[in-house]
Amino acid sequence: MNCENEHFHGHSHSHGDGNGDDHVPPTPTSLASSLNSKIDLPHVTALNMENRQEDLQKVFKSENNRYSLKPIIKSDADEQLILHIPFLNGSVKLHSLILRTNGDKFCPKTVKLWKNNRSIDFDNVESTKPNHTVQHPNVGVNFNDDEEEVPETLESDADFVEHHLPRHVFTGVQHLTLFFQDMYGSDEEQVHLHSIELRGEFSELKKDPVITIYEAAPNPADHKIAERNHTGGANVS
Repeated sequence: MNCENEHFHGHSHSHGDGNGDDHVPPTPTSLASSLNSKIDLPHVTALNMENRQEDLQKVFKSENNRYSLKPIIKSDADEQLILHIPFLNGSVKLHSLILRTNGDKFCPKTVKLWKNNRSIDFDNVESTKPNHTVQHPNVGVNFNDDEEEVPETLESDADFVEHHLPRHVFTGVQHLTLFFQDMYGSDEEQVHLHSIELRGEFSELKKDPVITIYEAAPNPADHKIAERNHTGGANVS
């Protein structure tokens, strides 16, 4: 799909550090700035997820399968879900978070974000101040696999919601944490995610070559020569 034809929802209802940037029109993004290929997929982890671990990698879809609805990532014991997303050997300036969720019965509402904090879990997530919070609208796919067969794909850009993030906050990102805190409605206890896309700029981290200076081991013979030179020659009996 040509990136100029994207028409998914833009969304800027968010809470950052209170500097007033919410009133600035967001800078548009495109598929060319997708970071999904820069995510260290084998090391993405989730807390309170019903799915198998191998399903989690598939929620970060590529351009070729971005309309796929499966697998559906679901929370487990309740509606809360924590995702830890490391990037490959590089540093990211994050521009936006694009979510394709359920818009009927299992839609998340509040999503909190942390950068470079790998310690977030359910013991500290409520007490640790996030770098940013977004309010996800009640928009998404209206197929529920508890009632009917979910199609493999649905080619509709209207189901995607782009949350523009404060770029000055999300610089130097090597690890991103998402916390889906609550959801719309009170009758359901699971959130459903069809896809997650991150957009921004990626800079590869290059390691400086390690230069080691080796100092030659002292030679005992050199020490004796130095002594003779200091005393003016060999000892006379």
